Amino acid sequence: MAVVTVSRGFGCSGEKVSEEVAERLNYSMINKQIIEYIAILADTPLDVVSKFDEEQHSNLNARLSKYIDLSMFKEMFSKSDKEFKEPLKEKIIDEKDKLFKEDTDYSPVFDCDVFRQMSERVFHFLADKDNAVIMGRGGQVVLQKHPNALHIRLYAPFSRRVEWIADRRSLSKKEASKLVEDIDKKRRNYLQHYYGEDISDDKLYHLVINVEKLSITESADMILSLIDIKKSREKA
Repeated sequence: MAVVTVSRGFGCSGEKVSEEVAERLNYSMINKQIIEYIAILADTPLDVVSKFDEEQHSNLNARLSKYIDLSMFKEMFSKSDKEFKEPLKEKIIDEKDKLFKEDTDYSPVFDCDVFRQMSERVFHFLADKDNAVIMGRGGQVVLQKHPNALHIRLYAPFSRRVEWIADRRSLSKKEASKLVEDIDKKRRNYLQHYYGEDISDDKLYHLVINVEKLSITESADMILSLIDIKKSREKA
């Protein structure tokens, strides 16, 4: 029983590695669903919440959100409930009371502080349920001291990631380089802004994998081996 957080450099096939780990362990794979959780629980349009996600993160916009009432623009961003998958929505609403206690005071304005507070509650809720692979969004910091959490970092040299992205997305090397640099920067700034941590700091992780040297399956094998080691220690 464990929860695995996966931090990754852009282009490192983090989603594929995570999906293989989740499939082989019969764990839940959690990625963009975290943003959907927050949007439904906060009764806030998905477009608004998504602006705070790691790949769209802006330090300036995050700071400004504390002084601008985004609800003023609700009609501009409002979307139908049909945008959410009904089974997911029903499941989240069923768990709402467990996630948010009645005595907790929440601001009606959705800003970076509310985003952080709610995302952390979702992280802890998922971790307590166990058997999940969670991608990015500061999970390695939020769940740093959680007894069942294992934190993984996937990386590869910048030049190799540019080659992979250029090939996968049919981009020029220049376009791919700019994209990799931009997404890396946003993810790095996200963790620094919310938690004051360096995303590439090895001390945050149980295991750091160079995916240039290993295949997706071999990377998944290493993570599974670590989980087995953890289980063995718990039984000893």
